[in-house]
Amino acid sequence: MAHPLLNAGPVSPAPFLAPPPQSAARLPAAEAARLDERTPKGSNPFGRPVFTFLVLALPALCLGYLIFRYGIDTAWGDQWDGMAHLFEKMQAGNLRLADFFAFHNEHRIFFPRLLSFALARLTHWNIRAEMLVIWVLLCVCSVNIWQLARATGWRDSRTAPRLLLASNVLLFTPLQWENLLWGFQIGFLFPLATMTAAFWVAASGRRPYDFLGTMVLCLITTFSIASGFTSWFLTAPLLFFTRGGVRSARDKIWWSLWLGVALVSVIFYFHGFRQPAGHPSEWYAVQHPLGTIRFLSAYLGNPFYSRTALTPIGVVQGTGLTLLALLVICAGYFWRWRKDQGLIVQAAPWFALTGITLTNGLLTLIGRVGFGISGATPSRYVSFAVMLPIGLIFLVMIALRHWQARSSSHPKLLTVRAGAAVYASALSLFLLVASIQCVTYWTGFQHIRLTGKSVLLLSRVLDEPGALKHYVHWAGPALRPRIDVLDQLGYLHPPLVRSPLIREIAASTQGEIFGELTALARPADGELIASGWAILPARHRSADSVLLAYENAAGEWIIFARADVALSSPEITQRLQDDAYLHCGWSKRWKTADLPAGAQRIGAWAFDADEARAYPISVVSK
Repeated sequence: MAHPLLNAGPVSPAPFLAPPPQSAARLPAAEAARLDERTPKGSNPFGRPVFTFLVLALPALCLGYLIFRYGIDTAWGDQWDGMAHLFEKMQAGNLRLADFFAFHNEHRIFFPRLLSFALARLTHWNIRAEMLVIWVLLCVCSVNIWQLARATGWRDSRTAPRLLLASNVLLFTPLQWENLLWGFQIGFLFPLATMTAAFWVAASGRRPYDFLGTMVLCLITTFSIASGFTSWFLTAPLLFFTRGGVRSARDKIWWSLWLGVALVSVIFYFHGFRQPAGHPSEWYAVQHPLGTIRFLSAYLGNPFYSRTALTPIGVVQGTGLTLLALLVICAGYFWRWRKDQGLIVQAAPWFALTGITLTNGLLTLIGRVGFGISGATPSRYVSFAVMLPIGLIFLVMIALRHWQARSSSHPKLLTVRAGAAVYASALSLFLLVASIQCVTYWTGFQHIRLTGKSVLLLSRVLDEPGALKHYVHWAGPALRPRIDVLDQLGYLHPPLVRSPLIREIAASTQGEIFGELTALARPADGELIASGWAILPARHRSADSVLLAYENAAGEWIIFARADVALSSPEITQRLQDDAYLHCGWSKRWKTADLPAGAQRIGAWAFDADEARAYPISVVSK
């Protein structure tokens, strides 16, 4: 889908969209800037639609590759109590519509649940399908921003493709890795897509389609996430100002209906709401104002946070405060020119976009500030936080073009432009460093998920309640009945390992080396400890787990323990000349009483969770 170049002149709307208001379509104050920016056809590469599309699509394609490379197909975390219980009820024959409306923490995720449930039924709950939908939803957000640019008068400006490229770089940032690798986060990206769609429909939709469209989109957003109700407040000013207020009796009827649906939906959303257990008091933010400021500034700066010496938490908080200050400056500028209706109509949707960040930040603050600064900087909040810098990109450009058309003080304007360029360069550097640094989070999260998948698949062979809590879901052993239901439905890929016999899952090595059991020692009476390294060469990664087995009198190898593979092994990396195996070390301690008296030999196998296959490493005498 191409991103047409934008300008300040009139656009060609879709059949159901009204043309921009005359005051927005032709801005006399910006006429000089608009003429200066006109580019002769073919004078720059962005004048070629195919090239423009490919460049603008590049951030999305890169992110899509990362999702394909690191995605895991098994449920994790909140999916076990936010979604898996629906399949349990479906199997028992007592699934009701109310189950989709039920709160999950502070969220009524009705529409994301419906979407995820339908995908699960189609794919046997292959979480990779949800990750694909999340990527598509981000693409929808990109299209919405492009439509918003069209609705606010940009089209044939040579600056516009650069602004859209900057927006896409922020929107498709890999720093939101948690949202992209966790299928449950459809609950974040789905309302973000519907809310951004509501803005451009409000800014350019023909009456009464603007009322109908935004009503449906805001209703969906409300029942998708806790902050969804704010969509009504952010969309209402756009409906009002872009059409010059209430101008007819029909407008009054539509406003009454729209506001009535908004009120009823918000009341229904909060009916039965209770503060989730374990969350700090809502009054904590008022009681600790300094901590509140630090929390909010960290939330706003989160899209540029790399957790390195270049951007420690203090720098991130400073970045958040400067972004907020820049928004205040823009608001002051547009307030100064508030009588210029065309200018306000052009800027209002971008203020609404920044409002997504502010409202989500404030609501997150109320519910999470008691957890400390770490509660403001999870990667899953980046998807909302980037809307502030994206909105500011367009607000600053609109203000600068307006100022250039009206001001005779060009030296001052040049100083401001230079300052903006320096600030943008600093943010770009932070973003680049953060993007490079976050690749370690993608690989680390994938390994954690694969370790969790190993624990899950082996849960009927090995009793590891602590591992279930740590790697799968904090409910731990309470998940066992639900795990069995998913296995019966064919929703685990591959199915559970139900036999402790290693031969049931053993695979041929074909001469490849999968690791070594380098040591077997007795550190204390009645205890044994084994250690070594394990890899999966075909997957080009460390083994997902190591299985330990003993040989019984009949010559059968029986699985009795599992070891995490996460220890740093630089000597193995050097030996294999591959940094992918830096953390392929493992160690496991157990009591000799856990083994039968006849066990004389101990063996180790590298476990591949994607196929539930075990590859022999080595065997030693007990």
